[in-house]
Amino acid sequence: MNKITIACPAKLNLNLSVLKKKNNGMHEIDSQFQLINLFDEMEIEKTNSSLMTVSTNIGSLINDEKNIVYQAINELSNYIGRKIFCNITIKKNIPLGGGLGGGSSNAAGALIGVNALFELGLSSKDLTKIGKEVGADVPFFIFGKNAHASGTGDVLIEAKSSSKKYLLLFPQIHSSTKELFRQWDRLSKDAQKRILKNEENSFLPLFLQNNQDIKESFNQLNDLCSLRLSGTGSTMFFIYENKSEIKKTLKKIPSKWRHSFCEPLQCSPLLNYLT
Repeated sequence: MNKITIACPAKLNLNLSVLKKKNNGMHEIDSQFQLINLFDEMEIEKTNSSLMTVSTNIGSLINDEKNIVYQAINELSNYIGRKIFCNITIKKNIPLGGGLGGGSSNAAGALIGVNALFELGLSSKDLTKIGKEVGADVPFFIFGKNAHASGTGDVLIEAKSSSKKYLLLFPQIHSSTKELFRQWDRLSKDAQKRILKNEENSFLPLFLQNNQDIKESFNQLNDLCSLRLSGTGSTMFFIYENKSEIKKTLKKIPSKWRHSFCEPLQCSPLLNYLT
């Protein structure tokens, strides 16, 4: 086998609370992770050259060394003590900076796919150890099941999949996770406690404060049906069972925003490549 094609799923944070900052700068969280049927498509191909390439369908913005996948394969190479060379092509369907874990899912997919393609024989425990060095959400995508997440997102307890459906809204902006954590740390302890008490997602007030034009639309839509933020944004979502529940809402979505109907996954298709 010279190449492998895999699907890397997105996830929603059904809720997200930031609990405390650790001495190493990482933050402890409490969140419910739900996999959904929105996928990036990844092809990994062996190469005879002594090069590794990562390319996407959105131009050079996140190609090669600028892509988290490149970092993931370097970490894998360091872990096994030899260089892995391959060409990785990613068709991005999950928005960048959207709070859906697209980059982390790609990194997990690359680790799992390369392990299978090159028959490295690494266990999911090995891959998780590598993934933890790459990004906080990577261990979840290697875990591959819906989960309650604590610690820095690496303590995962399998959770029952939701049976609800989701309408995702994409306001076409990039939201920086690093910047929002920085803003969270600058809040007073009282402000943090107030947010934790009142909000399902600790980052929602900060995200709306940073994006006043989105705030106005958010408030209008939220009056019709409860609207949530995934991760640090910018993706927002409605939970529904029947489309009639969101019929009025659909008419009020700003025309420049994209939207997508998604359903929950019981588990990740990446698990098919783990032994």
